[in-house]
Amino acid sequence: MIQRLWLRNWKSHQNTYFEFSKGTNILVGPMGSGKSSVLDALCFALFGNFPALQHKRVKLSDVIMSRPVKEKEAEVKVELVWDGVRYEIERKISLDGKTEARISREGKLIQGPQPQRVNEEVERLLGVDYDVFTRVVYSEQNRIDYFLTLGRGDRKTQIDELLGISKFENMRGNLSTMLNRLKEMREDASKLLKTVDIEKIIKEGEEAERELQKINKEIAELEKKEKEIGRAREEAGEEFEKISRLEREHTKLNEKKAALIRTVEELEGEVERKTKQLGSVKIEFEETELEDLERLLGEKNELIGQYSREFGSISERAKVVEKEVEERRELERELSGESREAIESRKNNLEKELNDAKGNLSFLKKRVSELEELISELRKEVTNCPVCESPLTEERRLELLRRREREKKEELSRIDELERRIALGSRELDEVAKKLKIFLEAEEKLKKLRDEKELEKLRSDLKEMEGKLKKEKEELKELERKRELMKTAVEVNKSKKRIQELKVEIGEIAGRIERLGFDREVMEEKRKRVEELRVEQSRFIERIEGMKKELRRVEEMVKARKEERKRYEEMEKRVKKYGEVYEKLTRLQNAVEETQKELREELIGAVNTTMESIWKVVYPYGDYKGIRLSIGESDYELQLNTDGGWVSVDGVASGGERSSASITMRIAFAMVLVPNLGWLILDEPTHNLDEEGRRALGAVLSEHAPKIVGQIFVITHDESLKDAVSGRVYHLWRDKERSEPTQVQEVNILNTTQQ
Repeated sequence: MIQRLWLRNWKSHQNTYFEFSKGTNILVGPMGSGKSSVLDALCFALFGNFPALQHKRVKLSDVIMSRPVKEKEAEVKVELVWDGVRYEIERKISLDGKTEARISREGKLIQGPQPQRVNEEVERLLGVDYDVFTRVVYSEQNRIDYFLTLGRGDRKTQIDELLGISKFENMRGNLSTMLNRLKEMREDASKLLKTVDIEKIIKEGEEAERELQKINKEIAELEKKEKEIGRAREEAGEEFEKISRLEREHTKLNEKKAALIRTVEELEGEVERKTKQLGSVKIEFEETELEDLERLLGEKNELIGQYSREFGSISERAKVVEKEVEERRELERELSGESREAIESRKNNLEKELNDAKGNLSFLKKRVSELEELISELRKEVTNCPVCESPLTEERRLELLRRREREKKEELSRIDELERRIALGSRELDEVAKKLKIFLEAEEKLKKLRDEKELEKLRSDLKEMEGKLKKEKEELKELERKRELMKTAVEVNKSKKRIQELKVEIGEIAGRIERLGFDREVMEEKRKRVEELRVEQSRFIERIEGMKKELRRVEEMVKARKEERKRYEEMEKRVKKYGEVYEKLTRLQNAVEETQKELREELIGAVNTTMESIWKVVYPYGDYKGIRLSIGESDYELQLNTDGGWVSVDGVASGGERSSASITMRIAFAMVLVPNLGWLILDEPTHNLDEEGRRALGAVLSEHAPKIVGQIFVITHDESLKDAVSGRVYHLWRDKERSEPTQVQEVNILNTTQQ
């Protein structure tokens, strides 16, 4: 039994709670108040799906409340008691499309948060899947008579699908397709076999195998001859390689001998040229003479370096002194004007004048302040003098006031003049002080600068050092010339010695060349023999390759004939197999058809038996004594039993009788297909029913159906169905213009009736 249901941010439900009981539970309210969304939430809580979502009439994110505030997630939770055990199933949906699900038993989590795992656990627990639940237990809005409104053929398809019989129909169709295909394949293969000459294929294959043996034999003989030629070529190649090594050594020695001869000729020419350069200079000399000369050159270079450094140092000092002398002349020109004593005197006079002016200014400002106080007192129309306190007439007061104001004006004018003179004097004093400072700095700097006498001395030292440098450089040049001549003499002696050594080496090489005994004609004969054997071997290799190509061609032919023979032999086997399978599938098709027929009769018999017992409770009147679902050739027909026999509900039943028949069939389907569930869910079942039909349906729901079905849920806008309650009633409403959430109130039917 479903005991409780919670909805949070689900469509128009912000935070809604329901508590249900056994019998018929009714949710009543106007259109758009959020009634059907309660059943969608219940279906989603159980199976993670509901019809509008399955048929893509809404997206999953559409169930999250969007008005008056867009929420981020929605949540539904259902509590049910099954076989005396309490279970809770809850599911959450996020705006990004992610979902979570959990199922708990007696408060302990048994599966989650993967929705698919929870779905499987719910189906295992209830023994029913989503498809059967929505077809049998859950009647969508205005579809209580769904099976009666279907057209011919569709009703049979839908009911067979509901009962699971449609699988056999699909199997029969598939078997027919397979039988037709097998028949076509067997006929096609038989026709193809009649066009094939198997004996010819076998004969061609045997001839190809004999040709293959012949080619293999010829290739073996050719390969044997090619190997013999190859060995002879290797031996000739080794002999040619030996004489080639002699030829390379002979060439190498001749090249080396020629190079040495060229070197001797170059050295002899160089000796002759350098001997002419020396002239009368002796070639023979002691080694110590050259060493002494090198030492003397080193000392001379060192002395020249020392003189050069001193010359540079004196030159730099002279440049510095020359700048100082020029600077001295410039300072002396600057100091040649006004004397330091005159500048200091003018500065002292300016300072005294400024001090006197500042004293007068201070006195005048004080005097103006005193006058301002007197003027302030005189303006008060006093009768005594503010200074001497003697009696003061009004005329005298006014005269004193004018005099003091005139005096204040004169003093202020003198103050302005003094401030102007002080400003001018301050600027003049700053200029004089600056000039005095520059003068003193110039005098101090002049004391440190060197004069022209020191410059003349440096120039004299510079000239003397320049003479020493010139003398030493001339001596160095003469020594270097002498050293070069001595070096040339040394090189001439070394070259003569090297010429003698090279001539000895040339003689030794000539002896080695003679001992080699290299014969170029013999080498050429060996080379020709190697080439002849290479050409002959290449011809054999080409013939072998040609034979191998032919061999591969014949091998392919042999393989093709074998495969062709095997293919047609297998085809013969398949033709035979097709016949055997065709017979077996034909027997299977007949068995499926018979099984489908027996299963349909058995299931419909069970439904009819169940409807018969339900009908007596749901419709306790005498005009229709029974109800059944009749099996026709192409359709099912719901019939009622009258005194005159069985008649179709479509033809004779009123709205109320049709409603009773529809709900009887739905309850029967539920009891046969899901006997342990005991639920029935109806959304707007009074649609298209007349007043009589609504009254009959109300009676069924209040009095009869609860005796058969443990728990019924009805969604309706029809207030009259509140009388059909045997469980709980909830009234739902909302202000759609303000986009307010759904409001829910449980209705006490007993109290309502009494009022």
